[in-house]
Amino acid sequence: MKSWLEPFSEGFAAAIERGLAQSRKGRRVAAFDADGTLWDRDIGEAFLRWMIAGRKLMNVDYYRDLYAEYEAMVEVDRVTAYGHAVQLMAGLPLADVQEWSAQYAYSWPNYRPAMKELALGLRSEGVETWIISASNHWTVNEAGPLAGIPRDCCVGIRTEVEGGLVTARLVHPVTCSQGKVDTIRKLVGVKPLFAFGDSMGDFEMLCFARQGLVVQQHGHPRPELLRHAAERKWPVHVF
Repeated sequence: MKSWLEPFSEGFAAAIERGLAQSRKGRRVAAFDADGTLWDRDIGEAFLRWMIAGRKLMNVDYYRDLYAEYEAMVEVDRVTAYGHAVQLMAGLPLADVQEWSAQYAYSWPNYRPAMKELALGLRSEGVETWIISASNHWTVNEAGPLAGIPRDCCVGIRTEVEGGLVTARLVHPVTCSQGKVDTIRKLVGVKPLFAFGDSMGDFEMLCFARQGLVVQQHGHPRPELLRHAAERKWPVHVF
């Protein structure tokens, strides 16, 4: 077994070795979710809380509980909610968002070393590695390289930028659920050999790949996704 696969469960590592052995020709791609997969917790939500706490958002009413409103939206429609989290940045200079994101990503304590080694190991085998995340694009763009993914292959939810300012106009497809698959088709252009995810927001991407692989956090299982994983024989690794 390759050394970078040793931290993982037997079935998880075996599925990766088998996939590599059976696909030696042509372009090979691994698509990673970010939050809960490459790292523990949600960097996009944490960054949003940080901006709200620091009153960095511009066109918002701080007398309202902005984060509670976001959480309520997530319970109704994840795609709309995750887009809304990015739209809240409307009016901010893109340069500021990028600078804050770089600082936040550098100080983020929740990267998973084993997942970084996995990403680097796949790249050493000639596999392209991509992040397809429902967190905001600019923060993912800074965090991705620290998790072993090339910056140019880090994709998150973003809005159009006009005159150097972030707008509220979402760029489609929105990278959640089916939007992850649509983004892979649009930007990557090939069916992934592997897809890694931890939640139902990754379900369509896991189905789309030749081999879906599920990551979970000990003590915080995702029962619906685990049920699908059992039905589809997707290996699971628990951190």
